[in-house]
Amino acid sequence: MSEITPASNQSAHNSSPLEPQRASKTGVDLAPVVISSSQILFRIQLLIYSLMLLSASIAIFPFLFTAFYWPILWLGFLLLLIVAARAAWIKKHKAPIRFSVIQKVWRVHTLEGEVQVKPCDEILFWDAVIVLSVREVLTKRKRRIVALSDSMTNEDWRRLRVWLRMGLKDNL
Repeated sequence: MSEITPASNQSAHNSSPLEPQRASKTGVDLAPVVISSSQILFRIQLLIYSLMLLSASIAIFPFLFTAFYWPILWLGFLLLLIVAARAAWIKKHKAPIRFSVIQKVWRVHTLEGEVQVKPCDEILFWDAVIVLSVREVLTKRKRRIVALSDSMTNEDWRRLRVWLRMGLKDNL
């Protein structure tokens, strides 16, 4: 799904090549950055699910044979953990997304198509984790783009970090 950019942004394309373009009018562009699923995050999720199962098994073991419903509760909890692990597995094998900013227009490219987004809330920016909270312009649906250092190439990681530090304030 693509969107038509406003006429004010298109006027920068129609200007003559002799006229200099100001950075304050168009902002600092970010070339598409490919963000895939993180292996580290998937392994952390599996570790947490395993610890939850172990803790529940240890807690329920003394009561397992006292009443008929304890084994049923434990099996229900096991089923919920299997569903959560399967959802993490499916998310791990999802196609990567591309995130770009061109002339102050933020875009997210997925398998479904291209979506124009705007930043919302806070942008979490640590050494190993970047969380971009964005809202779709058309549907107003909120998305969180989570990027860990292993979810993209070193060059894309460096480019995104530099852009967030230097070019973000020009693009808001």
